[in-house]
Amino acid sequence: MTETASATVADRYGASRSKRWDRRIGWSLASVAILVGLLVIVFGNWRQSTTEFKNIGFTLHNEVAAGETYSANTRFEVTAEPGVQVSCAVEALNTSKATVGWKIVDLPVIDGRSQTASVDIVTLGPATAAHAKACWPVEP
Repeated sequence: MTETASATVADRYGASRSKRWDRRIGWSLASVAILVGLLVIVFGNWRQSTTEFKNIGFTLHNEVAAGETYSANTRFEVTAEPGVQVSCAVEALNTSKATVGWKIVDLPVIDGRSQTASVDIVTLGPATAAHAKACWPVEP
């Protein structure tokens, strides 16, 4: 290509951009993306609940006399901040892993971090397992 042809192309489409300018934009965008990612991680962890639970065991009452209902009992330990009201959802499952009993229970506020709960659940049929499904702090 001759110089006049290059000049004509440059006049028509403009001169090429500076590579230094492109690098600055790239580094700026990367810095902003990293900063936003760090903010999400920091504030996401800051707002996470410190309520945890651990299932201890369960007892099934599947042998019922006429007129009685099926039931299950589950025991679990809840760890939360002292003085925080906690609610838990407990469920009983059958052999197909379908829910046959469900209950939400409010645990009493305690001064310690950990408490053990024992909850009775009335079920629609024979259960094969019972456990705490979730626990969460109750907003005042």
